[in-house]
Amino acid sequence: MYWGWRKMMSVASAMRWLACMGLWAGLLVLAAASPALAQPAPASIQVSGGAGASPAAYRVINLGTGEIATYPRINASGHVAFSLIHGDRTDGYFYDGNAVREMGSLGGRTVYANDLNDAGQVAGTSLNEAGIENAFVWSVRGGMLDLRADASRGRSYGWAINKRGVVTGAAGDAAHPFLWSVASGVEDLNVTPGIPAPAAGRVLNDAGLVAGVTTIDDEFTRAFVWTRSDGLIDIDTLGSVESSPVAVGAGGEVAGNRFASFDDGGARPFLWTRATGMVDLGTGRGSTASVIAMTPGLHIAGSIGYPDGRQRAMSWTRQRGMRELGTLGGRTSAARDVNTRGQIVGFAEDRLGAMRAFVWSDRGGMLDLNRALRHAPPGLVLDQALAIGDNGAIVAGSNAGLVLLRPDRECMCGHTLGPLVLPAQAEAGVPLQASVSFVDGDRTGTRSVEWAWGDGSSGAARKIVEQGGGGSASASHSFSTAGVYAVTATVVARDGRRATVSRTVVVTGPGALHVGTAPSNI
Repeated sequence: MYWGWRKMMSVASAMRWLACMGLWAGLLVLAAASPALAQPAPASIQVSGGAGASPAAYRVINLGTGEIATYPRINASGHVAFSLIHGDRTDGYFYDGNAVREMGSLGGRTVYANDLNDAGQVAGTSLNEAGIENAFVWSVRGGMLDLRADASRGRSYGWAINKRGVVTGAAGDAAHPFLWSVASGVEDLNVTPGIPAPAAGRVLNDAGLVAGVTTIDDEFTRAFVWTRSDGLIDIDTLGSVESSPVAVGAGGEVAGNRFASFDDGGARPFLWTRATGMVDLGTGRGSTASVIAMTPGLHIAGSIGYPDGRQRAMSWTRQRGMRELGTLGGRTSAARDVNTRGQIVGFAEDRLGAMRAFVWSDRGGMLDLNRALRHAPPGLVLDQALAIGDNGAIVAGSNAGLVLLRPDRECMCGHTLGPLVLPAQAEAGVPLQASVSFVDGDRTGTRSVEWAWGDGSSGAARKIVEQGGGGSASASHSFSTAGVYAVTATVVARDGRRATVSRTVVVTGPGALHVGTAPSNI
C-alpha cells in the first residue's frame, strides 16, 4: 500500500483491507525477499520474430536498489517514477529514458512519487524541513514545486496527475480533496452536505473527473466522484460497508474495491458508471477478488482469491467478463498492472514454488519474463513485474534491484549488472570478499568499476575481467567496527553511463551484539 493511503486510513480500516487483500499484498512482500533469490537464475533466451515466437525480447536496465516505497509508475514514453527506501531516507527517482535522476525533496528526508503522466510530470508527497507532508509536482525542467507552499495551510498529499498536468490529492489538517493546475493553483473541492470528512482525491481522468474516498468515523472509507458540474457525489449505491476507487476510465467510469458486509470477510471489485451506478463484478470461481489497475478503455487487472489460500491473476473486460490468467506451474499468481495493448504483468509461482515475474497477453498467455531476456547478466532473477507502459516496457523487481525491461529494438541500453555477491554477514577486521558480474550488450567498453563500502571508504577495482560482451569485478574490504553497511558497486561505461547495484551486510565483532542477517535489497 502507498504511504499516503495509510495516512488516510485508520488502523482498523487498514487491517480490514489487509485481511481481504492480504494474500496478494503478502505475495508482493514475499517476492521482494523471496527465497528464490538463492536459486540459480533460469536460462535466458534470445527471442526472435516468426511463427510461434515469444512476443518480445527484453533488455535490462538497472534503476536502483532499496526497499520499494511506492509502486513504480511508467508512462507511454518509457519514463519511470519510483521511490526507494535507504536506511532512514526515502528518495524519489525519475528515469528519463537515458539515466536515473534523483528528484530532490522539499527539505525533508522523505519523498513519495505516486503518479506520472505522459509529459514526464510526477505527482507525490515530500516532507519539508519541518517534517510536514506537502504535495508536489516534479518535472525535469521545473524541478520540485510545492503545491501548497503556505505552511499555515497544513499538510497535503499529492495522489494523481492527468495528461493535462492537473493534480488531485488531499490538503489541510481536515483533509479536503483538491485540484491543482498551473493556471488555477489549488482549488478546494469542499465536501457537500451529507458526505463526511476527511476526504481525498485518489485518481482522475483527463476530463477532470476525480474519484476518491471520504472517511467515516475515522474508520470506513466510501467512494465518491467529483465533477465541476455536479460537485461531490457518493457513488456507493450498493450500500457497502467500505469502498475505494482504484482507477478512472476515459468516459468517467470508476473501478475499485468494496466490502459488501462485515461478515463476508472479503473484497469484491466494482465498476461504476452514471448509467448503471455501482455494479458488483463478482469473484469468478473464487471467494474474493480485487481490482489493482484499469486502462482508460476499461480493461481491468486484478486477482481472485480462494478459501484454500490460492490466488490467481485475473483480467476483466466488458466483452469477455472475468478470466483467470493461470500460473507458471505453481499455485499462485497476482496481477499488478495492465496497458492499453491488453498486456498484464505481475508475479506467479513456477512449478518449483519460486516467484517469477510474468507478462500475459490474450494471444500469448502467461510468459515468464526470465525466459525473454536478451543479454541478461549471470544470476539475475526477476521475481515480480510491477508496471507496464503502453510501449511494452516493464518495471520489475529482481535480486539486483528495481529494473526496467525495454523491448529489444536496437536498444542501446548500456551495461546491465547482476546481483552483488557477498556474504550477508561479516566479522570486523576480517576481509570481506565481494563481486559483481555485468553485461556490456552494446559493446561500448568498460571504463571502471567503483566500490563503496558504506563506512566512508571507496575505491576502484584493480582488475576487471571482460570477454565476449560480459565481465566481472571483485574487491575485498575489512570493516573496522560492527554495524550495518550498504556495499555498492558502480560500473562506468566508456561513454560515461553508470549502472549501480547495492546490498546490505551486517558486520559483527568481538563483544558486538549479533544484529541478524542482512536483507537482500531490491
